[in-house]
Amino acid sequence: MKRTSSFGNVGKLLFAICVWLLCGCSALSQEFSVSSFRILPNDVSAFVNSVRDLNDEACALVKVEAPSDFAFSTPLGIVKRKDEVGEIWLYLPKGTKMLTLKHPEWGVLRDYRLGMVLESRMTYELKLSLPKPAIAERHDTIVQVRTVVDTITVANTKPKLPLSLYALATIGVHDNGPSYGVFFAMMRRHGFFVHASCDFCSIGSTRGSCTKDGSIGGANEKPYYSGKTAKSNYTVTAGAIHRLSRSVCLFEGVGYGRSAVAWQLAESEGGGYVLNDGLTHKGVAGEVGALVSFGRITVSASAVTITGKQWQGCLGVGIKLWRTKNER
Repeated sequence: MKRTSSFGNVGKLLFAICVWLLCGCSALSQEFSVSSFRILPNDVSAFVNSVRDLNDEACALVKVEAPSDFAFSTPLGIVKRKDEVGEIWLYLPKGTKMLTLKHPEWGVLRDYRLGMVLESRMTYELKLSLPKPAIAERHDTIVQVRTVVDTITVANTKPKLPLSLYALATIGVHDNGPSYGVFFAMMRRHGFFVHASCDFCSIGSTRGSCTKDGSIGGANEKPYYSGKTAKSNYTVTAGAIHRLSRSVCLFEGVGYGRSAVAWQLAESEGGGYVLNDGLTHKGVAGEVGALVSFGRITVSASAVTITGKQWQGCLGVGIKLWRTKNER
């Protein structure tokens, strides 16, 4: 009788162990899965409530339909988490492709591939398939989950270029002789420039004007001239400058210019100067050219015109006054 009772106790113990193992296996089988992931083209939440990452790029927004005790991580990090009613809002960096989901009871779904690359200011929806029995048993359990914002810095595809400042002395060659000027430019990828040039001459006061061949008041009235002339020339232009590469820039601009020529009358004609209208031009000036840097030394070449009638070529040489240390 004692032996029979001993076997009976052993049987009960084995039965209890089997039941416990079956319960454990049942608990382990309570896993979750992703039922769907899609883009929400008509949802403007990511645009209206935009969040930016460390690179000042607007994030993508993933709305996860899941309880608040879920935790998440991505290779690029999570910029911000916001628990809303019935869902969790995750602001993720542009370019995110995978998402890891964690739950204290149901385990980990690691490196889930979203099927698309997340874009800035776009909203997405992620739905989960959850084990119903596990949800029913959580009524008396309090779980505290902390999501760590661990966004890492991702290099911009187009890095911000440094601010550069140029100063050059220029010389221009035209029909009235050389002109001397200064050229200033400030830019990153794009910027602006100002160029002023003159020959430091003046024609003074004039008694009137004549045509290109010297006639006054008509073709039959052509006075005698001494052969001396007075000339003056100046231009001021401003416009845009663009960086094509590390050392080459192009610029173009408009402004105002005046090129004047006066002829001196002979003593028999009373002397003095008359303005030659045929050789004098004033009005809108235009300039186009290129700027090339060799380290801190900078040279420029440009063409300048006044109303398309008077042309001059300009050369310049100067230095790059200032540049940031990370200039490429």
